[in-house]
Amino acid sequence: MNSSKSEDQTEISIDVPREEKNNVPHGGKKIDRYVLSPNMKCIASESYEDKSFVVWSITDELIVNYDSSLNVNDLEHALNTDKFCKTPDFNFENTFYRQLLGISNCKQVIIKLFDFNFAIDFAIIDIRTKLRQILTAQGLEGETKSVAFLENEDLVVIKLRPVYRGYIFSKSNINGKQKWTCKNSIELEKRFEECYISKKGKLFMGFNITTMPIVMQWDLITRKFDMKYILDLNLNIFAIKMELNSDYTLLAIGGGKIGGGGYGYVVCVYLTKSAKASQLLLDQIRSSKLK
Repeated sequence: MNSSKSEDQTEISIDVPREEKNNVPHGGKKIDRYVLSPNMKCIASESYEDKSFVVWSITDELIVNYDSSLNVNDLEHALNTDKFCKTPDFNFENTFYRQLLGISNCKQVIIKLFDFNFAIDFAIIDIRTKLRQILTAQGLEGETKSVAFLENEDLVVIKLRPVYRGYIFSKSNINGKQKWTCKNSIELEKRFEECYISKKGKLFMGFNITTMPIVMQWDLITRKFDMKYILDLNLNIFAIKMELNSDYTLLAIGGGKIGGGGYGYVVCVYLTKSAKASQLLLDQIRSSKLK
Protein backbone atom coordinates (compact mmCIF):
# COMPACT_ATOMS: atom_id res chain seq x y z
CA MET A 1 0.00 0.00 0.00
CA ASN A 2 1.43 3.36 -1.00
CA SER A 3 1.41 6.61 0.94
CA SER A 4 -1.46 8.89 0.05
CA LYS A 5 -2.61 12.28 1.23
CA SER A 6 -6.03 13.88 1.53
CA GLU A 7 -7.01 17.31 2.78
CA ASP A 8 -7.13 16.24 6.42
CA GLN A 9 -4.96 13.14 6.76
CA THR A 10 -1.86 11.27 5.61
CA GLU A 11 -1.93 7.52 5.10
CA ILE A 12 1.29 5.69 5.96
CA SER A 13 2.24 2.19 4.85
CA ILE A 14 3.50 -0.33 7.41
CA ASP A 15 6.04 -2.78 6.02
CA VAL A 16 6.71 -6.01 7.92
CA PRO A 17 9.65 -8.12 6.64
CA ARG A 18 8.69 -11.44 5.04
CA GLU A 19 10.34 -13.43 7.84
CA GLU A 20 8.21 -11.50 10.35
CA LYS A 21 4.85 -12.10 8.64
CA ASN A 22 3.99 -14.88 11.08
CA ASN A 23 5.19 -12.82 14.04
CA VAL A 24 3.36 -9.53 13.63
CA PRO A 25 4.48 -6.73 16.01
CA HIS A 26 2.20 -6.46 19.05
CA GLY A 27 0.87 -9.88 18.07
CA GLY A 28 -1.65 -8.14 15.85
CA LYS A 29 -3.23 -6.54 18.93
CA LYS A 30 -4.49 -2.96 19.11
CA ILE A 31 -1.94 -0.13 19.39
CA ASP A 32 -3.12 2.06 22.27
CA ARG A 33 -0.44 4.72 22.36
CA TYR A 34 2.38 6.01 20.16
CA VAL A 35 5.03 8.74 20.26
CA LEU A 36 7.31 10.25 17.61
CA SER A 37 11.02 11.00 17.86
CA PRO A 38 12.15 14.66 17.58
CA ASN A 39 13.39 14.14 14.00
CA MET A 40 10.11 12.37 13.06
CA LYS A 41 12.04 9.33 11.80
CA CYS A 42 11.00 6.86 14.53
CA ILE A 43 7.74 5.83 16.15
CA ALA A 44 7.38 3.92 19.40
CA SER A 45 4.04 2.23 20.05
CA GLU A 46 2.47 0.57 23.09
CA SER A 47 -0.12 -2.21 23.26
CA TYR A 48 -1.85 -2.78 26.58
CA GLU A 49 -3.34 -6.08 25.46
CA ASP A 50 -0.10 -7.52 24.06
CA LYS A 51 2.04 -6.06 26.89
CA SER A 52 4.69 -4.79 24.51
CA PHE A 53 6.48 -1.72 23.16
CA VAL A 54 7.54 -1.64 19.50
CA VAL A 55 9.86 0.77 17.67
CA TRP A 56 9.37 1.54 13.97
CA SER A 57 11.51 3.48 11.48
CA ILE A 58 9.94 5.94 9.01
CA THR A 59 11.40 6.33 5.51
CA ASP A 60 11.32 9.50 3.41
CA GLU A 61 8.54 7.81 1.41
CA LEU A 62 6.47 7.56 4.64
CA ILE A 63 6.81 3.79 4.87
CA VAL A 64 6.94 2.49 8.43
CA ASN A 65 9.31 -0.43 8.98
CA TYR A 66 9.34 -2.65 12.05
CA ASP A 67 12.61 -2.27 13.97
CA SER A 68 12.55 -3.96 17.39
CA SER A 69 10.43 -4.48 20.48
CA LEU A 70 10.33 -4.84 24.27
CA ASN A 71 8.14 -7.36 26.09
CA VAL A 72 7.53 -8.15 29.75
CA ASN A 73 10.63 -10.34 30.06
CA ASP A 74 12.81 -7.64 28.48
CA LEU A 75 11.57 -5.02 30.95
CA GLU A 76 12.04 -7.30 33.93
CA HIS A 77 15.61 -7.99 32.86
CA ALA A 78 16.33 -4.26 32.41
CA LEU A 79 14.61 -2.92 35.53
CA ASN A 80 14.61 -5.67 38.15
CA THR A 81 17.73 -4.66 40.08
CA ASP A 82 18.13 -4.16 43.82
CA LYS A 83 19.12 -0.50 43.41
CA PHE A 84 16.26 0.37 41.06
CA CYS A 85 13.22 -1.79 41.89
CA LYS A 86 11.97 -1.35 45.47
CA THR A 87 9.21 -3.97 45.34
CA PRO A 88 10.13 -7.67 45.53
CA ASP A 89 8.26 -9.85 43.03
CA PHE A 90 6.92 -6.78 41.18
CA ASN A 91 4.57 -7.77 38.32
CA PHE A 92 6.12 -6.13 35.26
CA GLU A 93 2.94 -6.62 33.26
CA ASN A 94 1.66 -3.57 35.17
CA THR A 95 4.22 -1.49 33.29
CA PHE A 96 2.06 -1.54 30.15
CA TYR A 97 -0.65 1.05 30.64
CA ARG A 98 -0.16 4.59 29.35
CA GLN A 99 3.49 4.33 30.32
CA LEU A 100 5.19 5.20 27.01
CA LEU A 101 6.38 8.83 27.17
CA GLY A 102 8.86 9.37 24.35
CA ILE A 103 11.53 8.10 21.98
CA SER A 104 14.87 9.57 20.92
CA ASN A 105 16.33 9.83 17.44
CA CYS A 106 18.60 6.93 18.48
CA LYS A 107 15.67 4.63 19.41
CA GLN A 108 15.82 4.94 23.19
CA VAL A 109 12.39 4.94 24.80
CA ILE A 110 11.14 6.74 27.93
CA ILE A 111 8.87 4.62 30.12
CA LYS A 112 6.88 5.97 33.07
CA LEU A 113 7.12 3.92 36.27
CA PHE A 114 5.44 4.01 39.68
CA ASP A 115 7.47 5.90 42.29
CA PHE A 116 6.33 3.59 45.09
CA ASN A 117 7.80 0.61 43.20
CA PHE A 118 10.97 2.15 41.77
CA ALA A 119 13.68 4.45 43.10
CA ILE A 120 13.27 6.66 40.01
CA ASP A 121 9.79 6.88 38.48
CA PHE A 122 10.89 6.65 34.83
CA ALA A 123 13.40 4.67 32.80
CA ILE A 124 15.35 5.21 29.58
CA ILE A 125 15.78 1.91 27.72
CA ASP A 126 17.80 1.35 24.56
CA ILE A 127 15.47 -0.63 22.31
CA ARG A 128 18.39 -2.28 20.49
CA THR A 129 20.37 -3.54 23.51
CA LYS A 130 17.27 -3.77 25.75
CA LEU A 131 19.32 -2.22 28.56
CA ARG A 132 18.37 0.63 30.90
CA GLN A 133 20.39 3.81 30.49
CA ILE A 134 21.89 5.04 33.77
CA LEU A 135 21.24 8.66 34.81
CA THR A 136 23.19 10.07 37.74
CA ALA A 137 22.31 13.35 39.45
CA GLN A 138 21.31 14.44 42.93
CA GLY A 139 17.53 14.72 43.34
CA LEU A 140 16.33 12.32 40.62
CA GLU A 141 14.28 10.35 43.15
CA GLY A 142 10.79 11.66 43.88
CA GLU A 143 7.98 12.81 41.60
CA THR A 144 8.76 13.45 37.93
CA LYS A 145 6.50 15.85 36.04
CA SER A 146 7.91 15.46 32.52
CA VAL A 147 10.71 13.77 30.57
CA ALA A 148 11.54 14.49 26.92
CA PHE A 149 14.25 14.17 24.29
CA LEU A 150 15.30 17.30 22.39
CA GLU A 151 16.17 17.44 18.71
CA ASN A 152 19.85 17.94 19.64
CA GLU A 153 19.58 14.52 21.40
CA ASP A 154 19.79 15.96 24.92
CA LEU A 155 17.40 14.64 27.56
CA VAL A 156 15.34 16.93 29.82
CA VAL A 157 13.87 15.80 33.16
CA ILE A 158 11.49 18.03 35.15
CA LYS A 159 11.17 17.04 38.81
CA LEU A 160 8.53 18.12 41.31
CA ARG A 161 8.70 17.12 44.98
CA PRO A 162 11.02 17.37 46.74
CA VAL A 163 13.55 19.27 44.60
CA TYR A 164 11.50 21.21 41.95
CA ARG A 165 14.37 21.15 39.47
CA GLY A 166 15.01 20.73 35.76
CA TYR A 167 17.91 18.57 34.54
CA ILE A 168 19.56 18.55 31.12
CA PHE A 169 21.55 15.42 30.24
CA SER A 170 23.86 15.02 27.25
CA LYS A 171 25.03 11.73 25.77
CA SER A 172 28.58 10.66 25.00
CA ASN A 173 30.07 7.47 23.56
CA ILE A 174 33.02 6.11 25.53
CA ASN A 175 34.68 2.90 24.31
CA GLY A 176 31.52 1.96 22.45
CA LYS A 177 29.30 2.51 25.49
CA GLN A 178 26.80 5.36 25.79
CA LYS A 179 26.93 7.49 28.92
CA TRP A 180 24.50 10.18 30.06
CA THR A 181 25.98 13.16 31.92
CA CYS A 182 24.04 15.93 33.66
CA LYS A 183 25.45 19.09 32.10
CA ASN A 184 23.00 21.63 33.57
CA SER A 185 20.26 21.97 36.16
CA ILE A 186 17.70 24.69 36.77
CA GLU A 187 15.91 25.49 40.02
CA LEU A 188 12.16 25.82 39.36
CA GLU A 189 9.39 27.69 41.16
CA LYS A 190 7.34 25.38 43.36
CA ARG A 191 3.94 26.72 42.33
CA PHE A 192 3.75 25.37 38.76
CA GLU A 193 1.01 22.86 37.97
CA GLU A 194 1.65 21.82 34.36
CA CYS A 195 4.59 21.92 31.99
CA TYR A 196 5.45 21.20 28.37
CA ILE A 197 8.90 20.67 26.83
CA SER A 198 9.35 21.43 23.13
CA LYS A 199 11.95 19.53 21.11
CA LYS A 200 13.71 22.87 20.50
CA GLY A 201 14.41 23.13 24.24
CA LYS A 202 11.67 25.52 25.34
CA LEU A 203 10.04 24.86 28.72
CA PHE A 204 6.49 26.11 29.29
CA MET A 205 5.26 26.14 32.89
CA GLY A 206 1.64 26.75 33.90
CA PHE A 207 0.84 28.61 37.12
CA ASN A 208 -2.62 28.80 38.67
CA ILE A 209 -2.27 32.37 39.95
CA THR A 210 -5.33 33.61 41.91
CA THR A 211 -5.91 36.70 39.77
CA MET A 212 -5.16 35.07 36.41
CA PRO A 213 -3.58 31.82 35.14
CA ILE A 214 -0.27 32.28 33.32
CA VAL A 215 2.31 30.25 31.39
CA MET A 216 5.99 31.13 31.71
CA GLN A 217 8.41 30.27 28.85
CA TRP A 218 12.07 29.43 29.53
CA ASP A 219 14.92 28.52 27.18
CA LEU A 220 16.55 25.36 28.54
CA ILE A 221 19.62 25.77 26.34
CA THR A 222 20.50 29.30 27.51
CA ARG A 223 18.70 28.86 30.87
CA LYS A 224 17.07 32.25 30.41
CA PHE A 225 13.48 33.44 30.82
CA ASP A 226 11.75 34.20 27.49
CA MET A 227 8.24 35.50 28.11
CA LYS A 228 4.92 35.23 29.92
CA TYR A 229 1.52 34.25 28.45
CA ILE A 230 -1.62 35.49 30.21
CA LEU A 231 -4.33 32.86 29.75
CA ASP A 232 -8.10 32.88 29.54
CA LEU A 233 -9.36 33.82 33.02
CA ASN A 234 -11.56 30.74 33.32
CA LEU A 235 -9.04 28.21 32.02
CA ASN A 236 -8.45 25.27 34.34
CA ILE A 237 -4.66 25.27 34.72
CA PHE A 238 -4.66 21.80 36.28
CA ALA A 239 -5.61 20.12 32.99
CA ILE A 240 -4.08 22.27 30.24
CA LYS A 241 -2.25 20.91 27.20
CA MET A 242 0.32 22.89 25.21
CA GLU A 243 1.73 22.43 21.71
CA LEU A 244 3.91 24.47 19.32
CA ASN A 245 3.35 24.52 15.58
CA SER A 246 6.03 23.27 13.15
CA ASP A 247 7.84 26.59 12.72
CA TYR A 248 7.50 27.57 16.41
CA THR A 249 5.62 30.79 15.72
CA LEU A 250 2.37 29.76 17.43
CA LEU A 251 1.67 28.18 20.81
CA ALA A 252 -1.70 26.47 21.36
CA ILE A 253 -2.90 26.13 24.95
CA GLY A 254 -6.08 24.19 25.63
CA GLY A 255 -7.92 23.10 28.72
CA GLY A 256 -11.15 22.90 30.64
CA LYS A 257 -13.17 26.05 31.21
CA ILE A 258 -15.83 26.58 33.84
CA GLY A 259 -18.59 29.12 33.36
CA GLY A 260 -22.24 29.69 32.57
CA GLY A 261 -23.28 26.88 34.88
CA GLY A 262 -21.38 24.26 32.91
CA TYR A 263 -18.02 22.95 31.74
CA GLY A 264 -16.48 23.20 28.29
CA TYR A 265 -13.13 23.20 26.52
CA VAL A 266 -11.26 26.15 25.07
CA VAL A 267 -8.11 26.45 22.93
CA CYS A 268 -6.17 29.72 22.83
CA VAL A 269 -3.45 30.37 20.25
CA TYR A 270 -0.58 32.75 21.03
CA LEU A 271 2.09 34.38 18.89
CA THR A 272 5.39 33.23 20.39
CA LYS A 273 7.22 36.44 19.49
CA SER A 274 4.81 38.68 21.36
CA ALA A 275 2.98 36.26 23.72
CA LYS A 276 -0.28 37.81 22.54
CA ALA A 277 -3.30 35.77 21.55
CA SER A 278 -4.11 35.75 17.85
CA GLN A 279 -7.73 36.91 17.91
CA LEU A 280 -8.56 35.59 14.42
CA LEU A 281 -7.22 32.13 15.23
CA LEU A 282 -8.79 32.31 18.67
CA ASP A 283 -12.21 32.89 17.13
CA GLN A 284 -11.70 30.00 14.71
CA ILE A 285 -10.23 27.47 17.13
CA ARG A 286 -12.16 28.18 20.35
CA SER A 287 -13.92 24.89 20.62
CA SER A 288 -17.07 23.56 22.21
CA LYS A 289 -19.47 26.08 23.66
CA LEU A 290 -20.23 25.91 27.34
CA LYS A 291 -23.22 23.70 27.98
